[in-house]
Amino acid sequence: MTNLPTMKHEKISTLQTVLTVTSTVYAVGIVSLPRSIAEKTQTPDVWQGLLLSSLLGLVAVFINVSLCRRFPGETIYKISTRVAGKFIGHLINLSFIVYCLLVCSHVVRMMAEFIKALALERTPISAILIPFLLLVGYLTSGGLHVMVRLVELFFPLTFVVFLLLIVLNINHFDPDYLRPVFHKGWRPILQSLEVVPFSTLGFESMLILTSFMVHPQKAWKAGAIGYAVAMGLYLLMVTMVIACMSVEEVSRLQWPVVSFAQQIEFPGAFLERFELLFIVLWTIKIYMTTANYYFYIVAGLSQLTQKWNRYIYYLPLVLLFAAAMYPQNFVEIDRMGQLTGYFGVVACALIPLLLLISSFIFRRKGSLNA
Repeated sequence: MTNLPTMKHEKISTLQTVLTVTSTVYAVGIVSLPRSIAEKTQTPDVWQGLLLSSLLGLVAVFINVSLCRRFPGETIYKISTRVAGKFIGHLINLSFIVYCLLVCSHVVRMMAEFIKALALERTPISAILIPFLLLVGYLTSGGLHVMVRLVELFFPLTFVVFLLLIVLNINHFDPDYLRPVFHKGWRPILQSLEVVPFSTLGFESMLILTSFMVHPQKAWKAGAIGYAVAMGLYLLMVTMVIACMSVEEVSRLQWPVVSFAQQIEFPGAFLERFELLFIVLWTIKIYMTTANYYFYIVAGLSQLTQKWNRYIYYLPLVLLFAAAMYPQNFVEIDRMGQLTGYFGVVACALIPLLLLISSFIFRRKGSLNA
């Protein structure tokens, strides 16, 4: 069993795993992904590349779950040292921690820019980040069960708002904006793969969550369903935004999903500002996603230092704040997200695949009593 003392008795159900994976994948990218793909491809064939990325992501889920199933009760931090040795294993663990740190920093910086642009124009970015990060540390200090309970509480609300956002824009749907289909061949579809990696990450959650499942034999089912639901929401949102606003318009907007929400026409003063409800629940969604990744960071640091105390929940926040403040403009923020996506593919898909292959070659395998 994992040697993290305060976590060893924490177990989550299959449904909780599904919701946590979905919550981790479906996050900050939704507000800017339509613009990124449309800007890169300049063609209505934006959904095919996202669909292809989703299928590749499911393969990564299978790889990660298969690796964890060979070492019952252990996370990637323990598995890597058992398969690759202590030195290489610690390097792998460090790369995974750095990756999670980059994801957290990019997500919170995007959130801060989003809130600043739409609601707090005169508020410094740092003033938005600091209280948000402190709340993330506080939530993480409660352990995995507290985080999962928060996901269970808010996921239905965010899901309902998402569906309302789609349904209330049905009257703006124009199928002509999605035509012609496949008229430029595979090139724009393959080009879209350059900008979607960050938004399609999240499959690495199974490298941590599998060891905490009550029924780890259902890890593949939970991971696949959770990832498929999240990517299905991405695919539906991107398709609807393009179909309601056209590729040309979407490629010119910084936050196309906000504009998508603003065009809702519905009687009643509250629903006339539907984007406000979307912004509030989207911020909560970012909070849950950041907490999930921050938990992976804390778990990794406790594994490397062999310590687990109250300080470890807050010390990484300093690095996280510094990394989040590093980009100077939106160009650098987008570049940071793109590089994080590429790094994530290597750290969370390629390396686990190599570990899985190595475990078969050298016949490394854990036991139920590990």
